[in-house]
Parts: sequence; C-alpha cells; structure tokens
Amino acid sequence: MRTLEQQLPDIIKSLSSTYGNAFFNELTLQLNKFIDADYTFIARLDAEKNTSKTISLVAKGQLADNFEYSLASTPCADIGDDSVCIFPQDICSLYPDDQLLIDMNIQGYVGVPLHNSVGDVMGIIVALHENKIVNQHVIVTVFELFAGRISAEIERTEKEAELNSLTKSLERKVMERTSSLSTALKQLELTQKEIIAKEKMAALGLLVAGVAHEINSPLGVAILGASVVEETSYKLHEKLNNSTLSKEDLSSGFTTILSSVKAMNFNLHRAAELVRSFKEVAVDRSTDDIREFILSTWIHELINSLMPMLNKKSISVKLELPEQPIIITTCTSKLGQVLSNLITNASIHAFPKDVVNDNKLITIKINEVNDNVHVFIQDNGVGVEKKNIEALFDPFFTTNRSEGNTGLGLSISRNIMTESLQGSIDMTSVLEQGSEFRIILPKVIAFSASA
Repeated sequence: MRTLEQQLPDIIKSLSSTYGNAFFNELTLQLNKFIDADYTFIARLDAEKNTSKTISLVAKGQLADNFEYSLASTPCADIGDDSVCIFPQDICSLYPDDQLLIDMNIQGYVGVPLHNSVGDVMGIIVALHENKIVNQHVIVTVFELFAGRISAEIERTEKEAELNSLTKSLERKVMERTSSLSTALKQLELTQKEIIAKEKMAALGLLVAGVAHEINSPLGVAILGASVVEETSYKLHEKLNNSTLSKEDLSSGFTTILSSVKAMNFNLHRAAELVRSFKEVAVDRSTDDIREFILSTWIHELINSLMPMLNKKSISVKLELPEQPIIITTCTSKLGQVLSNLITNASIHAFPKDVVNDNKLITIKINEVNDNVHVFIQDNGVGVEKKNIEALFDPFFTTNRSEGNTGLGLSISRNIMTESLQGSIDMTSVLEQGSEFRIILPKVIAFSASA
C-alpha cells in the first residue's frame, strides 16, 4: 500500500475542483481505496432524533445509497460524544445491540468526529472492516487530516441550501402549503358527498365526524406553521430594508422558518393520508381486475410480498392449504388489500412491543365449502376484549392512535368484502390466546354486481 505522503497529492488533486456531493463522494472513494476498508462513510448527526444520516457511502469500492440509522447502542454514538473510536477487532461483541454491524459481519471499526465552526460535533467519518484492522492509526491520521475540510464543506452546503430556500423558494412554499390546505379541504368535502350519494356506510354520520376530528389537528398545525413562516419572513424583510439584519437574526429566522416548514410538511402529508383513507371507504365495485386463478398459489405470492415486514417483527407464517387446488374467480387487487390489511393488523396489534412473545405465529387456513371459500387468519397474540370486537370494524376505532394508526383499516376491509367481493368478514378472539378473522367469499364473483 502506498504511504500517506505518496497518496496525499493525488487525493488533493482529485478534490481541487469539486464541491458539495461531488466532493463528499470523491473524497470517500479516495479514502476508502487508500485505507482498504470494506465500507467508508461520512455522516451528519442529528442530536435531537439521536440518528445519523450518511452524506456519502462507499461499499466494496462503489458508491452506495445513503441511509439514516439510530445511534442507540452503537459506537457512532460514542463518536458523537467527541471521542475517537478505534476497535481493530471484535466490534460486534463490544456492541451486541448494534444489529447493523452484526448483519454486515463487521470486525474492525474506526471513527473520527467532525466539528462545526464553534467546536461542536456535527458529524462522523467511519471506516468498517470485515477483517481485523492492522493500520488503525494510519486511518485515524488520514481521517483527522481531512476532518476540517469535510466539516467546512458540510457547513457551506447547508448554509447555501438555507439561503437558496429563503431567497428563491419561501414565497412558493407558502403558496404551495396554502394551496394544499385548500385542496385537502375541498377533497374531503367531495369525498363526503360521494359516500353520502352511494350510501355505502350505515354509520356515515360517525364517519364524517371522525374524519373531521382527525383532520382538524394536522390542518391546524399546518395553518399555524404558515402564519409563522409569513410573519418571520416579513420581519427579516423589514430588517433587511432597514439595514439592521444581523447574522444572528438571519440564523434565528432560518431556524424558525425551517422548523415551521418541516411541521407543515409532516402535517399536510398526514392530512392527505387521511383524505386518501377516507376515500377508500367508498369502495368502487369494478370488474376490471376480475380473473380466474389458483387461490393457494396466489396466497403464497401475497405472503412472500409481506415477509420482509413480518421477518422484521420476528413473526412466522404457517399455511394450511387443501391438497386439491381451489380455483376462484374474483378481484385480486381487492382481495389482496383485505388479506394484507388483516395480516398487517395482526402484526401490529396482536404482538405489541411491550409484550414478550418468543413464538409469534400467524396461521392461514383455506377451506372449500360448497360454492364458497373460507379463509381463516389466526394469530397467537394478546387477543381482543369481547366488548371491542365489533367496534374494531367501525371507522376510526383504534387502540393504537399514539403510533399513527387511523382506525380505518378494518372498516375498509369489511366494506371491500361486502361491497366489492360479495362476501363477509367476522372475528373471534380470546384474551392472551389470540384472534381469528374469517373471510367468506364466493368462488365465482357475480359480474352483474354494480355499485
């Protein structure tokens, strides 16, 4: 391997005319090559969220997609505390809760903090090795050599982005957010009229009241954010015209505006999602996606698509299918939506995070009964109180609203089953033993059905 003195001129030359992302990517590539690491990355820390987001990532000699990860129980958290971390080997045994390091089969770890202009830790530069590191001090030296330049470029790009956002996009963003609020309200009114016209829900009064209540909070926060942005912009503009605008004023204004825009973005997306879910309640009976297929084969495909989510939660799936294939003719997209909703619902509510269950299991059974097919989805989770079973199918009923659930999933599923698939859905449950959903649908859907 070439020495640092030999390699340094080439690295500096490659960076001489690069800025921003091009600079970060080129430097990370050069450093990764020089230190012969399996992975090298530069990351920006977020102390409030306790996360780190990569700015540039090189994996196996190639640029890779950036990602964000939690700092909890990681060596990166120690770097965030302004420490140089050197672990030539056995890093996973020292940080057994860092699943990312374990999954990547990392042995050696070197990390150096990046400081902003006032001396606070703003980011990290890290090298990961799948084998024991033998040149750790060389890695630290070269990282510390470029740390100041990296930090300066991070600050420069962030300030440039803030200035561009303020001078070029502020008025447009306010108009877009205001327009989004108006569109969301108009869409809500239109959706309400559509559902009333079709009379697809007996509890329409409850539905309208529920969605109005749900959407009021995010819209209120977004409106408040727009007001804060407008007021702050006016004050900055006034100080600029009076030649009294200071760096502290500009920095404080940036912070207020960006915080408000972030809150507006989050709450407008939340409002839009509520409107979308609300529209789903007005199920559209359509024969466009009706086809004949083997149910067991299709079930396998559906479960495979859900396995990443289930594996993440350590949930196993058991299929009990008949020996003879069952051929049905129905709307696959609607049936898939119902089954996905039920399985996802079980993964969230049957196995809450605060309840230990080392054998999480969802069982899917299929039976053929005359001209119908019965599909059972069972779990061995915590179960549901008897008084809440029927309420589960009511719009906006949820026991998990604090985690962002709207309570529309099961209501939508029941309407799809009864309105589009010409079937039914019911549920039984025993506390601390689990729950079972039963779906009954015809083997051949009636094409003459209309909304």
